[in-house]
Amino acid sequence: MTFGHCTNYIDRQFERVFVINLRERYDKLDAFTLTASLTGFSYDVIEGIKGTTIVNKTLPSLDNIPKWLIEDKKESSRNNIIGCWRAHLNVAQKIVRERIQTALVLEDDSDWDVSFKDQLAYFATGSRYISGTTTTPRSPYGDDWDLLWLGHCSAQQHPVDQRRFVIENDDTVPPMAHRINFNAVPKLNELGYDNSTRIVFRANDGVCLYSYALSYRGAQKVLRWQNNVKKFEPIDIGIGWQCRDDPDFKCIAVYPQLVDSHKSAGRSSRDSDIGTFNPAQIREKGFTHNIIKSTRLNIDNLMMGRNAEDQWNDLPQLTMPRRTRFD
Repeated sequence: MTFGHCTNYIDRQFERVFVINLRERYDKLDAFTLTASLTGFSYDVIEGIKGTTIVNKTLPSLDNIPKWLIEDKKESSRNNIIGCWRAHLNVAQKIVRERIQTALVLEDDSDWDVSFKDQLAYFATGSRYISGTTTTPRSPYGDDWDLLWLGHCSAQQHPVDQRRFVIENDDTVPPMAHRINFNAVPKLNELGYDNSTRIVFRANDGVCLYSYALSYRGAQKVLRWQNNVKKFEPIDIGIGWQCRDDPDFKCIAVYPQLVDSHKSAGRSSRDSDIGTFNPAQIREKGFTHNIIKSTRLNIDNLMMGRNAEDQWNDLPQLTMPRRTRFD
């Protein structure tokens, strides 16, 4: 099997696949189950944690928690942030406890392009390059990585490693007008790449954990680091800083990202359980930032055997074939 052109199911690319889901959010699990089934992979559920069950003495630090609290919702925002933190650590704990070598982790509102499997095949080639894999690896992503950051809302390149795997003429890359991120990302134009280019690189920082993969040793490092921080941070920022500050923690990211958070049509109060929303807002149409052919928005098309539709109607038509190179 040639990993760079692998079209196997996603649950054959990783030893296990997990989705994090609060027990009472059956609606999110229903939608995720449909989405995963149409992509062709199975998964196990990691139950989300309510922050009310987490007592302060189990936290590595109480310092910095007030920074993240919403002024008029201090208790609920504390519980949401800490519950999310603990749920992701429980994933790492399970990986270590069961000696799982690689695991893909997704949040229950995550979404991806209908060509996700092909995207992962290209990403795997990039991951092997960035991780320095020169022999046939056990994992298609190489054997010298800790975290693969597939779904984020910000990621930066590590200053100690400026190598990039470049995917040009990629028709799954959203144009600039449709890229939404909440913190710094690589400035591809300044790096000499055009608007249809995606890059894989060693990550220095990041925000949002829509999807990531952990190796066994990576899960060990997450448990060790996050339980010994001197200042508490939400789990995505904490892991981003671990990518930045721990020279032995190897994080590999992709930009534009492959996975993002879906916002469904209807009441915005059904969105993320850790975010804020206007309970009176009704969304006429669902959307997913940064994904051209959203699997969730194409559920009906895929179930009926129809072609998937683009999320936007102003996309450029690429005339050159996709190609890759090592920078």
